[in-house]
Amino acid sequence: MIIGLDVGTTTVTGVAWDAGAGRVRQVARRRNDAARPRLPATRAEEDPNRLLALSREVLAELAAAGAGGPPEGIALTGQKHGLLCVDARGEALTPLISWQDRRTSEPGDDPSGRTALEMAREAVAGLDWRPNGCRIQHGYGAATLFWLVRRGALPDAADWACTAAGWVAARLTGGRPATDPTFAASWGIYDLVRGSWSEAFVDRLGLPARLLPPVRPAGEALGGLSGEAARATGLPAGLPVFNPVGDTQASFLGSVPDPEGTVLVNLGTGGQVCWAVPAFEPPGERVETRPLPGSGALRVGASLCGGAAYAWLNRTLRAWLAEFGLEAGEEAVYRRLNALAASTPDTGGLQVRTTFLGVRGDPSVRGGAIEDITVDNMALGALARATLVGLVDELRDLYGEAGPGGGGARVVAAGGVVERNLLLLEIVGQRFGLPVEPAAHREAAAVGAALLAARR
Repeated sequence: MIIGLDVGTTTVTGVAWDAGAGRVRQVARRRNDAARPRLPATRAEEDPNRLLALSREVLAELAAAGAGGPPEGIALTGQKHGLLCVDARGEALTPLISWQDRRTSEPGDDPSGRTALEMAREAVAGLDWRPNGCRIQHGYGAATLFWLVRRGALPDAADWACTAAGWVAARLTGGRPATDPTFAASWGIYDLVRGSWSEAFVDRLGLPARLLPPVRPAGEALGGLSGEAARATGLPAGLPVFNPVGDTQASFLGSVPDPEGTVLVNLGTGGQVCWAVPAFEPPGERVETRPLPGSGALRVGASLCGGAAYAWLNRTLRAWLAEFGLEAGEEAVYRRLNALAASTPDTGGLQVRTTFLGVRGDPSVRGGAIEDITVDNMALGALARATLVGLVDELRDLYGEAGPGGGGARVVAAGGVVERNLLLLEIVGQRFGLPVEPAAHREAAAVGAALLAARR
């Protein structure tokens, strides 16, 4: 039995994966409440120590349940792109600056008023970005590090920069942070073709190369569970802890038993549409190429608002009700929205552009829209359905940009948003025009991490 741990944006989730039986024996989850409150709209930060505490709680629950027998190791995955800085002892010096952060869109200290992202892209303008699989974007580690260096905000004692999952893994073993190609590529400065950090990009951006963690294979054993972590979780000291793999790749591995001709639509806080290719393909402006453990690569189109768009509708509705002195719980509102959307045959002409957090590859897009409103079509059921259609259509359009390499025979729909609202299966099938089926496993990212570790 292998424990899979997903340090996600919305939840921290663990599974007890029985590799012999090919099934999940136990699930434990905690809501990710580590977000730092009262930040400017362009900032998104999380308390790494809270993430670690939640991870330990999940591991402790799985250890107490003991389902599936003694564990053989802990395999990790989690949200990509973001980073935190740590000192030589591994203590966090900064919050986790997450993939949702947009501080690089703020006017910079440059006299021309250019943003940090604009300055970063100009610094590397003469270099070929395609071997990196993507351009540098808001929320990517390279852009965030560039901002920290430019603003003099990099802590003097910073010894490493690392991802959330990489830091949790290091705290579990007591060792130094490491990363893997999937996480390294998500920062925008990792050469997928050469399989190493891109020295040219690092130099042009003026980033301290000493901060970049060593790149080791995903699923490789990093070390054993420390005595301190063992006491906190109830798991045995020395239990192998495996190098984390990015959540997109882990979700693909956990959702798609047969990659041939399969397109994965994954809807969590954000959204991704991805499919496997046999070898590296040059990326486009909005459809990236990312490493896939084992062989080949993933083509990935990502939206910033997947479930976050539906969560926006939920929050907005509850805020409006509060103006009338009425209260409704979050889950109760979701249930009602789901029921109304399912009972509404169409959107009544409403269109929702769910780019509320912007668009990767086009920094000029800073918001979404509700369009084609008439005096009689703004019903709540139609709005709920139009929001769901809008978040699916953004991924469908990204898939359509990929050309012949994106051909697929079927769609697998995965992610917490799909699991909580089965209407999305119908909408995904309609909008993509392909047969659709649910993912092979719930908690696909945690399962995918465990599957990868079991193969090593």
